[in-house]
Amino acid sequence: MILIKYDDKKGLSLMLHSTCNYICSSMAKRRIFSSFIRAGVMLPLIMCTAPVFAASFDCEKAESSIEHAICDTTSLSALDSSLNESYQIAMSNLPTTQANELRTAQRNWIKQRNGCAANPDRLESCLQKSMEQRDRELQEIAGQATSTLDNIIRGIPANPAIAAQKLALYRGPLASAWLVYLHQFEPSSQITDAEAAQRYQQAVKGLGSSWAGELLHDIEKDPATTKNSATLTLLRMTIEQNENHYREIINGKEREYAHCFIFKRQGKAAYDTFGALYGSSLDGNAPICSPQGDLFQRPAWKQLNDAMATIVDKASLDMGTIRSASYADWRMFNLRVTLSPRDFLKTEPNTTTANSPESEIQAWNDKEWPKQERDAVLNAANEAHKTTAQWLVTEQHFTQADAEKAANAIVQDWLTMRLNFIGESPLSDE
Repeated sequence: MILIKYDDKKGLSLMLHSTCNYICSSMAKRRIFSSFIRAGVMLPLIMCTAPVFAASFDCEKAESSIEHAICDTTSLSALDSSLNESYQIAMSNLPTTQANELRTAQRNWIKQRNGCAANPDRLESCLQKSMEQRDRELQEIAGQATSTLDNIIRGIPANPAIAAQKLALYRGPLASAWLVYLHQFEPSSQITDAEAAQRYQQAVKGLGSSWAGELLHDIEKDPATTKNSATLTLLRMTIEQNENHYREIINGKEREYAHCFIFKRQGKAAYDTFGALYGSSLDGNAPICSPQGDLFQRPAWKQLNDAMATIVDKASLDMGTIRSASYADWRMFNLRVTLSPRDFLKTEPNTTTANSPESEIQAWNDKEWPKQERDAVLNAANEAHKTTAQWLVTEQHFTQADAEKAANAIVQDWLTMRLNFIGESPLSDE
């Protein structure tokens, strides 16, 4: 189901929520967005701009010499922003007791920092030194806190009850969302209804008045939304919200996702919930785990990607940030293939050659898509099929018959997703 909302201040908002299967869902979303683009309707998009460093507080309300110095000096503004971000990450990812201790320590540090005002001639250098040191300290605290919390989350499949006990020591939105998840999906965690309700409120509060929070509210009001889907949507949005929608790089090490086990554990509901959702550049940060193994890094699949690249890149030029939704679907598809390949045995085989993506490619307009390029795609698709079937037999222990069936579905779905993308772009109107 697709929810459409108009707000006088925000304009038209499309809220994507579907109970269709993953291919139909993607197609429906793309068609809806494409129709609005061609009608000349502007959708709310997240615009990418060069980073601008600003202090963590409102400089228009700056009063003290310390605040004015921070606002008037680019390097100090950047430091203040970085310092505040590290502090917020640490506060969100520390157990309640340690978070309270950090809050007290931060207040004490601010008093110490403000002592720089005693020597106006050295104010800027004093602030620089104090803030740089505190920023390093907070990054270290945030990194350790994040690592500890992630390890607790990774322990959920092995022992949900122990994980629940540890998460109960936290009050941040991320821990709260995971406790709601445990209540819904892991009865052995022994989370009570009352605790789950309280934690739900804390997690939702963490989303604030963001676009994601509004979307969650509308999704939950949809009668077609299941409890499982609502719980996973809250978890997905909280993961995105945590650390400003990015896998945070702390202490020079990229943070790895801790939630990857849910895809195998919850299957279709997780695949549907964690893919394209917003229809904007926000989908570029969808918390989708990397594919398992090296299937899509093998020469045949690289060749197929390369063969499709020219026409896909051309189609994407005028798609705007909506293309991020398609890219998210493609990433999720790769994960699903490598993590749940038996899902593709459930796909009905395409026995009608006229409706196959291969036949659609063959029939494409030569001017729009040269025959030589299309032939390269078809040849690469055939090799990708062989590689996938072999991978399914040797690494996933499929029978040869099942491997052929699943490989056919995988390659055809892969092609169909890209053909839909091309067909819904302005390119197809040329």
